[in-house]
Amino acid sequence: MKFSINNSNNEFHHQLLFENNPHPMWIFDQETLAFLDVNNAAILHYGYSREEFFRMTIQDLHPAKDIPYLFDYLSRKHTSSAPSLADIRRHRKKNGSLINVEITKSQISFKGKKATLMLAHDITERWQVEQRLNMQYSLTRILAESDTIPDALPKIIQALCESMEWDAGMFWVVNKKTDTLHCTETWHRSSVKVQEFITLSHQTIFPTGIELPGRIYTTGKPCWITDFASNGDFSRAHVAAREGLHGAFGFPVRMKNEIFGILEFFSHRVRHIDEHLLILISSLGNQISQFIERKQAEASLNRRIDFEKTVACISTRFIIISDFSNAISTSLADIGQLSGASRAYLFQLRNNGTMMDNTHEWCNENVTPEIQNLQNLSCSMFPWWMGNLQAGNVIHITDVSGMPPEAAAEKEILEKQGIKSLLSIPVYAEKRLAGFLGFDNTVNTGMWSEEDFNLLHITAAIIGTALARRESEKIINHMAYHDSLTKLPNRILFQNHLQVALTHARRNKQIVAVMILDLDNFKTVNDTFGHLTGDSLLIAVAERLAYCVRKGDTIARMGGDEFMIILPELNKAYDAAVVAQKILILLYQPFQLEGHQIHTTASIGISLYPSDSDDTDTLIKQADIAMYLSKKSGKKNYRFYKEDLNHPGSSNTQTD
Repeated sequence: MKFSINNSNNEFHHQLLFENNPHPMWIFDQETLAFLDVNNAAILHYGYSREEFFRMTIQDLHPAKDIPYLFDYLSRKHTSSAPSLADIRRHRKKNGSLINVEITKSQISFKGKKATLMLAHDITERWQVEQRLNMQYSLTRILAESDTIPDALPKIIQALCESMEWDAGMFWVVNKKTDTLHCTETWHRSSVKVQEFITLSHQTIFPTGIELPGRIYTTGKPCWITDFASNGDFSRAHVAAREGLHGAFGFPVRMKNEIFGILEFFSHRVRHIDEHLLILISSLGNQISQFIERKQAEASLNRRIDFEKTVACISTRFIIISDFSNAISTSLADIGQLSGASRAYLFQLRNNGTMMDNTHEWCNENVTPEIQNLQNLSCSMFPWWMGNLQAGNVIHITDVSGMPPEAAAEKEILEKQGIKSLLSIPVYAEKRLAGFLGFDNTVNTGMWSEEDFNLLHITAAIIGTALARRESEKIINHMAYHDSLTKLPNRILFQNHLQVALTHARRNKQIVAVMILDLDNFKTVNDTFGHLTGDSLLIAVAERLAYCVRKGDTIARMGGDEFMIILPELNKAYDAAVVAQKILILLYQPFQLEGHQIHTTASIGISLYPSDSDDTDTLIKQADIAMYLSKKSGKKNYRFYKEDLNHPGSSNTQTD
């Protein structure tokens, strides 16, 4: 070796320093970058023979993506023969492994050529220590700043990939109920194209024991694969090969004594086992596990609090039901959001349980409502479903595609709606099956949690109690405003209707007629045939009266054998006479009751708004007076309160 130094002793001295330096050193041509000389340390450290070095250039020691940085480094002007400041580079050894080196260079003349003398100090271990300290710091910061597990996972994957120089990473969650693993989070460098591999991973569900995630789950230990793409045992290997992925590594994330999930990483280069990394991963895995345990405990507590708040809100909402329909809709939204359902719904039965309607529905975002398509359904169309509900069974379908053959009709409808799984519970109003409450999932199959069961049970019980109370209130309200025998409005409701009719008539300048009708000789029917027959006659009279009036008219029973009628929106008084005449004719026809033919007639009194009065009580009193005058004048006829209306043209003729 010939340095451009005149003194032969100095030349020999420099040669000894070069050859015997414990750090790799070499000289390369500044124009061709070819190696001109290397020392023994370089040969031993990098694994190339001296002859191999002489067939190489300085570029061959650098990873392909580092070449631009190499040229930038070499282009920096440094004319002094003194060594330059150290620069850190990555070099590839003959076995393919990468090392981090601290480089110093000097410009020299070697055998008449402009050359560069370089010394490489391997700082890989130091670099790894620093890198892993940074990785631990980054991971600690992420875990400290993240509020939830889903928030932390993508950041963890990215930090580990960047720190450990992996190109892509993903997290697999363990489903204990189905004994499977599915990918929930992924990250990859923007500079690499691995979309097909990422998509395939998201779409694949592995049974435990299958592929890399399953192998890690089964053994409970980290797994390192030098070249994933060449491993025929892995179903994703062909896609990995197509997208240039080779090195693979994964390790389990535990929660207490069970594996919660699997972290998996991939590289575009073949990667050999890094023992230091395996040791570090144990520590990192513990950090992640402790974070997950803590966050799951917090999530469980918060969910319990949310559960109790939701139940309390629903209970309070139904104490005083000012808007029953809105109370149900709001409650469905509460339980749907808490359970993570796609839909929450209430079906109610009617017509003695022969028909059903989807009366209320809540849908999550991007879920198509189905309520309009689920009206006036015959329960006979769903024998399997109704049989379960009538038996008091909870309907828990984890996978709609696997429903039994006897549920074929139900399966067809559910699949048309895109439902993957569902949970449904019968709703009882006291002891009567009133309907059913349920959750749908249009995204995933799988079992519903015990908490979802409890939430539905409690809500079904609250709604069932509210339905029963509402029905009782309807009955009580009906009894308060209706006659118990004929089911017609009573005096209170009659007066309310009359007040409304008068208000409307004032606005539209129309006539309202009030009729009071009393059956003639009703006491004789009771005495002759008994009170049961008398009651049947009153019911039959109410039915015939309904044929004589319009839909908007009001018929009421005042008690005994007395009925009242409101005829609103009349244009002239004669219209009331026409109705009265029709009633007299229809009631004159014999009644067939309890095996007897019964004849009866009626006397009718009529008062008019506004000609007689504009006061409800006065109009009723005037009609009553007219009715008594009608009875006195021979019964089975009608009479107006005002005498001038009772002329022959008014048609108050008796019915013969």
